[in-house]
Amino acid sequence: MKQVIQLDAQGYFVGTTTADESPLEQGVYMMPADTIDVDVPTVSDGQRAKWDSGWVLEDIPQPEPEPEYIPTYADLRAAEYPPITDYLDGVVKGDQAQIDAYIAACQAVKAKYPKV
Repeated sequence: MKQVIQLDAQGYFVGTTTADESPLEQGVYMMPADTIDVDVPTVSDGQRAKWDSGWVLEDIPQPEPEPEYIPTYADLRAAEYPPITDYLDGVVKGDQAQIDAYIAACQAVKAKYPKV
C-alpha cells in the first residue's frame, strides 16, 4: 500500500487515501479515482490547495451573506390573525357575535397588510 493524494472533482485537495499494489505487477500501484502521487501540500489557515500540474494555493472564498429577509404581506397577516380557535369556539357555541368579532379582526388585519 502507498499513501496518495485524494482530490475532489474540481482538483482541490481533500486528504490522503491509499493505493494498493497491483497483484500482477510488482511496484505498480492501482490509483483510486481522482488521486495523484505527490507530496501533501502545506496549506495555511484560510487557504485551500488545488492541483494544476503543481499545487496552487488559493484563499478560501467567503460565503455570500444571506439576503435580508423581507416578510411578505402573507407573512405579516399570518402573524397577526387571531387564533382560529376563537372562530371555532363561536361556531360551536352558536355565538354569532363572537364569529362576527373574529371576522372583523381578520378584516382589520387584511386592511392593515393589503395584498400587493
